[in-house]
Amino acid sequence: MPERPAPLILVATGEAETTFGSYAAVAATGRQLLATELSRRLGRQGAAVVPLHPARQSSDFHWGRWFSGIARGVLAGADGRVDAIGYAGAGALALVDDNGLDALLSPIAGEAVANNRFSADAFVVAGDLERALTALEECPTDNAAARRLEASGFSLRDLGNAGLARFDVDTPLDLALLRLATRLPGTRPLDRSVASFLEMAVLPGGALLTLPRLEQIGEVMRDRRAELMVCGRLPSSVWSYLEKATACRVRAFVEERGMRSAGEHRPRSLLGALLRRSSPAELVAELARLGDAVILDSRVLMADVAGSAEKADWPPAEERFASDFGHAARVATPWLRELTEATSASETPFLLGGHALVSDGLRLLVEAAWLGR
Repeated sequence: MPERPAPLILVATGEAETTFGSYAAVAATGRQLLATELSRRLGRQGAAVVPLHPARQSSDFHWGRWFSGIARGVLAGADGRVDAIGYAGAGALALVDDNGLDALLSPIAGEAVANNRFSADAFVVAGDLERALTALEECPTDNAAARRLEASGFSLRDLGNAGLARFDVDTPLDLALLRLATRLPGTRPLDRSVASFLEMAVLPGGALLTLPRLEQIGEVMRDRRAELMVCGRLPSSVWSYLEKATACRVRAFVEERGMRSAGEHRPRSLLGALLRRSSPAELVAELARLGDAVILDSRVLMADVAGSAEKADWPPAEERFASDFGHAARVATPWLRELTEATSASETPFLLGGHALVSDGLRLLVEAAWLGR
């Protein structure tokens, strides 16, 4: 039997231009290093890897048309020798081991495999590739790719419930979570370039990649008398894990899962409604009354305030990233600055972030809590 052709994976290389010394520069450097590492790992697994250099971003940028156009050009050069094609964003699959990569690279004809059904950062699809690319052309962002392929008739295998497959590095706080992961048993060894960067990277103001109030949050997770409050896009598998793996009680408020892959959907949040009707400081006070520690997906609030799931409509990236670390002086947007000041001043420990924090990031926090890291 002839060998199956190697799957062809297009790997995004990360952002091209960032301001030196900024939060965005730290995130961009980390994502570029991770993209290089992932490309090497995929190659060792037998995949053919093509770098996807960043497109010039504009208000009318459309991921699906951009990706499908490049993919068709690459396939034309392969002269029909490819029967599976895939994509990985810069920062995707940062904690997936080699077995997980092998699972991603092994769809059968008519099947797509993705790291997250509701918000894909990486996928591979096999079979009728023209049908797949026609479906992907309709995706405004990569997050919608898995569900679009499923809707077009491909069966979908979701890797998101196992192996930290959902963990995607998008922000400096995600890099801090990745740095924490390197201190936990069982984490796959990172390339030296990535591991060294995580130890040496410095944020504006001189802070290292450390998670705010980590020790206090760990104390709550280990305390049977305490209660942890988690708000945002919490996957059901992580909610189940929290109930089993923490000693504390867990209160979860889940909303807007898949908001970036939901098309024309306008994000709406009950917490956002409370913020608008009172104030960011009062929202923080109310959450502090409900839990002894709070993990908050602040991007859901940003989407609700903006009425949009598009990052371009949220506070600027530098302000989002500064808020995650409690650096309120670097946040100019009034409501986000007030929220950041209130969470930093609260006796109840708060940790703000995005999707990685409230999905696989929570698993890392729990493991670190029990190890006292």
